Amino acid sequence: MTEITIDPTLCSGCGICVRTCPYGILQLTDDADVASVIPERVDFCSHCGHCSAICPDNAITISYEGAGPVPDLSREDIPTAGALSRLMVSRRSIREYQKKPVPQDILSQIFDIIRYAPTGMNGQSVHWLVVQDPKEIRELIGRVIDWARMVVRDQPAHPLAPILPVMITEWEEGRDRICHRAPQIIFASSHKDNPIGFVDAIIALTHLDLAAPVFGLGTCWAGILQIALSSSPELMESIGLPKDFVSHYAMMIGYPATSYPGIPVRNAASVTWR
Repeated sequence: MTEITIDPTLCSGCGICVRTCPYGILQLTDDADVASVIPERVDFCSHCGHCSAICPDNAITISYEGAGPVPDLSREDIPTAGALSRLMVSRRSIREYQKKPVPQDILSQIFDIIRYAPTGMNGQSVHWLVVQDPKEIRELIGRVIDWARMVVRDQPAHPLAPILPVMITEWEEGRDRICHRAPQIIFASSHKDNPIGFVDAIIALTHLDLAAPVFGLGTCWAGILQIALSSSPELMESIGLPKDFVSHYAMMIGYPATSYPGIPVRNAASVTWR
């Protein structure tokens, strides 16, 4: 149940919340000095929280099941364009990790940040699965290798067929070229019937990808793992997501064993101006 409360002793009647709400849940009538809630429209609330965030008088409170605490970042500065640019252009896909797991409290701090990643209709539907048991990760990669052997044998036209034999051979020789011995694998998932679940998950993972270096961590998008999961219902089921949930993408995470002092060359941006 969603509750939107407006404290009349604080509300100045500026009406900015009324103009901000995308679903017309709030009103400022001609005979009132303060904003009020239209009860029959509360069910339309998408929990975006913009009305409370934009209120200059701190007069609006929103509560609903599952809502986490609102962080107090009032003393933190917005990064400069230079600082943000450095973060974004210097992040690299890490494929060599130190042999130590990321503490759960560090990952929890990251999840607490990226829960603010935008989602369609503010559905906040992304579910996270963190696999950190080395034995479980190894068994999962073993199942992906079995899938790879099947593709090489039965699907020679598969786009990955030319490179999978190399990964199979590497695995047989004791090297992991699927997840590069990352200490943890993170899966972003949502219910299989969510029409925008994939987009929500990719946006959230991108936020994770950018947040990780701030904590001294490196990441890598686990493309081959995800292709295998999407190709095999049995493999998807084996990772243990909630019922009827699917992984939209997987990401490796850990402490990098190497660093990148330089920034590689990239193509110039392709932009059409009208």
